[in-house]
Amino acid sequence: MIEMIELVIDLLLAFCVVLTAAIVYTKDLLLAIVLAGAEGVLVATVFYLLLAPDIALVQVAAGVGISTAFFIVGLRKIGRREE
Repeated sequence: MIEMIELVIDLLLAFCVVLTAAIVYTKDLLLAIVLAGAEGVLVATVFYLLLAPDIALVQVAAGVGISTAFFIVGLRKIGRREE
């Protein structure tokens, strides 16, 4: 069972790397914000699987919820596309 959890964690972290590359290379800033939120959910899932549910909850609340909201508010002021 331990090996299965380690495999799932490895796959989630590999997908985080892919999401990070997509965030860096996208020109659509709204898409980058959504991808960053999705990456935060994946990181929270990894924390939960590592038996740290308190850290996972903080990651979802602050890392995904609040920061995504702040980024979207800022995005409304500067525009959606990077030039």
